[in-house]
Amino acid sequence: MSRKIIAVITDVLGDRVIIGEKELDHAMGGHFRVIPQDIILELLERILKDPTEIYQDSSKKERIFNFFYRLEKGPKFIVAVIKVTPDGAFFSSMYPTGKSIRNTHKNYKKVEL
Repeated sequence: MSRKIIAVITDVLGDRVIIGEKELDHAMGGHFRVIPQDIILELLERILKDPTEIYQDSSKKERIFNFFYRLEKGPKFIVAVIKVTPDGAFFSSMYPTGKSIRNTHKNYKKVEL
Protein backbone atom coordinates (compact mmCIF):
# COMPACT_ATOMS: atom_id res chain seq x y z
CA MET A 1 0.00 0.00 0.00
CA SER A 2 1.43 3.37 -0.95
CA ARG A 3 1.08 6.52 1.08
CA LYS A 4 -0.06 9.72 -0.61
CA ILE A 5 2.33 12.45 0.47
CA ILE A 6 0.92 15.97 0.79
CA ALA A 7 4.09 17.75 1.96
CA VAL A 8 7.52 17.31 3.53
CA ILE A 9 8.54 19.75 6.26
CA THR A 10 11.96 19.85 7.93
CA ASP A 11 11.48 20.35 11.67
CA VAL A 12 13.71 22.26 14.09
CA LEU A 13 15.47 18.99 15.02
CA GLY A 14 16.52 18.43 11.39
CA ASP A 15 14.09 15.59 10.61
CA ARG A 16 12.32 15.68 7.26
CA VAL A 17 8.72 15.01 8.31
CA ILE A 18 6.46 13.35 5.74
CA ILE A 19 2.88 14.64 5.87
CA GLY A 20 0.52 11.93 4.63
CA GLU A 21 -2.94 12.60 3.25
CA LYS A 22 -4.77 10.28 5.69
CA GLU A 23 -3.09 11.72 8.77
CA LEU A 24 -3.69 15.30 7.66
CA ASP A 25 -7.34 14.53 6.86
CA HIS A 26 -7.73 13.01 10.33
CA ALA A 27 -6.33 16.13 12.03
CA MET A 28 -8.51 18.39 9.89
CA GLY A 29 -11.68 16.34 10.31
CA GLY A 30 -11.32 15.69 13.99
CA HIS A 31 -9.72 18.84 15.35
CA PHE A 32 -9.68 21.66 12.79
CA ARG A 33 -12.87 21.19 10.77
CA VAL A 34 -13.37 24.70 9.42
CA ILE A 35 -9.76 25.52 8.56
CA PRO A 36 -8.62 24.97 4.94
CA GLN A 37 -5.79 22.52 4.22
CA ASP A 38 -3.27 25.16 3.11
CA ILE A 39 -3.68 27.06 6.39
CA ILE A 40 -3.37 23.82 8.41
CA LEU A 41 -0.11 23.06 6.59
CA GLU A 42 1.20 26.56 7.38
CA LEU A 43 0.25 26.12 11.04
CA LEU A 44 1.93 22.70 11.13
CA GLU A 45 5.08 24.13 9.59
CA ARG A 46 5.15 26.95 12.17
CA ILE A 47 4.77 24.43 15.02
CA LEU A 48 7.54 22.16 13.67
CA LYS A 49 9.99 24.97 12.90
CA ASP A 50 9.34 27.23 15.91
CA PRO A 51 7.92 25.19 18.80
CA THR A 52 7.55 26.50 22.34
CA GLU A 53 8.54 23.11 23.83
CA ILE A 54 9.30 19.59 22.58
CA TYR A 55 8.86 16.36 24.52
CA GLN A 56 10.13 12.96 23.38
CA ASP A 57 8.84 9.46 24.14
CA SER A 58 11.66 7.06 23.29
CA SER A 59 10.44 4.12 25.37
CA LYS A 60 10.24 1.75 22.37
CA LYS A 61 13.30 0.90 20.26
CA GLU A 62 11.48 0.72 16.91
CA ARG A 63 10.11 4.27 17.10
CA ILE A 64 10.22 7.59 18.89
CA PHE A 65 7.36 10.04 19.27
CA ASN A 66 8.20 13.75 19.33
CA PHE A 67 5.52 16.10 20.68
CA PHE A 68 6.00 19.63 19.32
CA TYR A 69 4.06 22.16 21.39
CA ARG A 70 3.43 25.74 20.35
CA LEU A 71 1.72 28.36 22.48
CA GLU A 72 -0.66 30.39 20.34
CA LYS A 73 -2.76 33.42 21.20
CA GLY A 74 -5.43 32.81 23.73
CA PRO A 75 -3.21 31.39 25.35
CA LYS A 76 -3.76 27.95 23.88
CA PHE A 77 -1.33 25.15 23.11
CA ILE A 78 -1.36 23.12 19.92
CA VAL A 79 0.63 19.89 19.70
CA ALA A 80 1.95 18.18 16.57
CA VAL A 81 2.85 14.52 17.04
CA ILE A 82 5.68 13.15 14.90
CA LYS A 83 6.60 9.46 14.73
CA VAL A 84 10.30 8.86 14.02
CA THR A 85 11.24 5.39 12.74
CA PRO A 86 14.25 3.93 10.91
CA ASP A 87 12.26 4.59 7.70
CA GLY A 88 11.88 8.30 8.45
CA ALA A 89 9.78 10.84 10.34
CA PHE A 90 6.02 10.89 9.82
CA PHE A 91 3.25 13.26 10.90
CA SER A 92 0.81 11.39 13.15
CA SER A 93 -1.63 14.00 14.45
CA MET A 94 -2.15 17.58 15.52
CA TYR A 95 -4.65 18.90 18.05
CA PRO A 96 -5.24 21.71 20.55
CA THR A 97 -4.57 20.93 24.22
CA GLY A 98 -6.00 24.07 25.79
CA LYS A 99 -4.15 26.18 28.33
CA SER A 100 -1.54 23.58 29.26
CA ILE A 101 0.68 20.80 28.01
CA ARG A 102 -0.76 17.32 28.54
CA ASN A 103 0.35 15.87 31.87
CA THR A 104 1.34 12.54 30.26
CA HIS A 105 3.63 14.38 27.83
CA LYS A 106 5.32 16.24 30.71
CA ASN A 107 6.56 12.82 31.93
CA TYR A 108 8.60 12.38 28.74
CA LYS A 109 12.08 13.75 28.14
CA LYS A 110 12.06 17.47 27.40
CA VAL A 111 14.15 18.28 24.32
CA GLU A 112 16.34 21.34 24.76
CA LEU A 113 16.09 23.82 21.90
